[in-house]
Amino acid sequence: MTRQKISITVVLLMLLFAHPSAQAREYYIGTQGDDANEGSQAAPFRTMQHAADLMVPDDTCIVLNGRYTETVRLTRSGEEGKPLRFTAHGDAPVTLAGTQPVPGPWEVYAGNIYKKRTDLEFIQLFADGRMMVEARWPNMRFPDELWDTSTWARAGAGSRYGKMVDPKLPGTGIDWTGARATLNVAHQFFTWTRTVKQHTAGLDTFTYAQDLRGITHFADKTKPWEDDYYYLSGKLEALDAPGEWFLDIQTDTLYLWLPDGSDPASHRIEAKVRDYAFDLKDCAYVELEGFHLFGATVRLRDCRHCQVENCHFLYPTYARRIADPDDQEPWADRTLVSGAYNTVSRCSLAYSPASGLAMAGLHNTAEDNLIHDMCWYGALWHTPLHMGPLPKPGEEDRVDTGFKGVIRNNTVYNAGNAVIAFSGQPTLVEYNHVYGGGLCCEDVSLLYTQLPACAGSVIRYNWVHGCRTRAQRGLGIRGDDQTRRLTVHHNVVWDCGLIGIVVKGDDNKVYNNTVFDIGTAEHPGNYVDLHTRPEPKKPWRKQYPLLARQNAHSEIRNNAALTVTSDNRGTPFPPGENVSHNYRGKRLDLAAPEHFDFRPNAASPLVDAGRDIPGFTGGFVGKAPDIGACEYGGEHWKAGITWQPEDAAGS
Repeated sequence: MTRQKISITVVLLMLLFAHPSAQAREYYIGTQGDDANEGSQAAPFRTMQHAADLMVPDDTCIVLNGRYTETVRLTRSGEEGKPLRFTAHGDAPVTLAGTQPVPGPWEVYAGNIYKKRTDLEFIQLFADGRMMVEARWPNMRFPDELWDTSTWARAGAGSRYGKMVDPKLPGTGIDWTGARATLNVAHQFFTWTRTVKQHTAGLDTFTYAQDLRGITHFADKTKPWEDDYYYLSGKLEALDAPGEWFLDIQTDTLYLWLPDGSDPASHRIEAKVRDYAFDLKDCAYVELEGFHLFGATVRLRDCRHCQVENCHFLYPTYARRIADPDDQEPWADRTLVSGAYNTVSRCSLAYSPASGLAMAGLHNTAEDNLIHDMCWYGALWHTPLHMGPLPKPGEEDRVDTGFKGVIRNNTVYNAGNAVIAFSGQPTLVEYNHVYGGGLCCEDVSLLYTQLPACAGSVIRYNWVHGCRTRAQRGLGIRGDDQTRRLTVHHNVVWDCGLIGIVVKGDDNKVYNNTVFDIGTAEHPGNYVDLHTRPEPKKPWRKQYPLLARQNAHSEIRNNAALTVTSDNRGTPFPPGENVSHNYRGKRLDLAAPEHFDFRPNAASPLVDAGRDIPGFTGGFVGKAPDIGACEYGGEHWKAGITWQPEDAAGS
């Protein structure tokens, strides 16, 4: 055989064997389908998992409208330019549910409370798509009273670490021994769940274990325990209001009082029985798009180059216990995307008592998402949106250059504690609309970071507002203990109870921020606060070398802020070359702040009163940059999502 004939034969063989993988396939899924079908639109499969088992790079799984109840797991990945795609068909909503029906019949237990036997085990129940509340005291109507502080009981005089005293407790008439106590105690930026060790009906005191992590600093104090908040659950006797339920796992009996008091048999009753619609691990180049998820979420662990886009999560996660991070129940408590180069965009997440979206790893992006009503318990380690690294052994203290994560154009609101938090690596946080935090805790900020590993992070062009808390201890933007090289510029911060912007540590830059409406007339707040006292030793957290003086090398310029202080007491920041061109007055003369137009008017004292800062104030209008976050005659920049949330979760 000649060399030419051999070459032609090789080419033909290559084409022959390459053909099957070169032809991308589309597999359709339908509620009336069958996995024995061919997977076409006319003859669809029944399950996404069956398609997933067949798919190779560049294949697409198209899910037709309907409701699906499965957890998809992958054994292979896509490739660059040839991802594995899972997408919802565009003609009607495609719902991926983590629930299972609880059918009748039901029988009357007492009054409007019905009961039935069930083999299901669950901790979340729905009626006609609305979450019911597990029986508790004080009562809480969901969602109307979700953020009503009167639905938490109050600690009274004599309360101490491990002991709760409440003069209203005897009125319940219940022996709470063995119940769950959800405790927002001590400094009130953490919340724990503990079992009631001992209580007697009619008494005003119950006890719980003295094992709250990190609480030793407050253990021997008095006052921090006498103004705390808590509630109790886990007793059938607490089922005394419409919208409540209780599952007795000893007798396999479910009790339910519907909001309208009717027989549950005439309603759609569902229990959450699975956590994930997609549970992926060690996958690459996978795309999920267009799904509505109810009572379920996605988990991507150690994945790379994956995308979750235009998905809407309603009640995505649920956790009954909020305890120490290493003591969680085996139920999903966050929508997790970890690994590298992953993106979550144009998604919505609504209603979870624990965390919202958590992204961990390097070069991940959370962009253009709507996230709200998360962290009902008020624990700092559960936030609606969190981004951080996945440290490897020996690299926990690594400080890199360049952004390792991006949080951009998200609208995030209504949270028990912080709203957006990031840590452990340089992160870009820009154009986010962040509000309504600290709704069931204290000493909390809307946007939070800390420690030297955040060095190189930039917080810019964000709207941050609405953090008052029960005791007016809310903050806007916070670079907390031992922050290093954090840049905060061109943000608008307002309506906070204690501080607008606080940055601790050193080598920080705070430029061109607009801060107003901080504190109250009776208790004025601090607008921009950069601590100068020595860094305090806090034995309950990891400590890095402590500075004898904070912010000695930080720069504070071009800020419109009534006060620029050096501590929580409002002491003015020491004058020096590193502090200049800040407007400290009440007259801002902004264009239309009620419509989020924070540009100054022509007559504003902010106009042309700033200092040119290379890399930050380029393109200014007039003789000099304006003070504050916006330029007169300049761009009317906006923060938050760029899409209309008609289809968003919880809308």
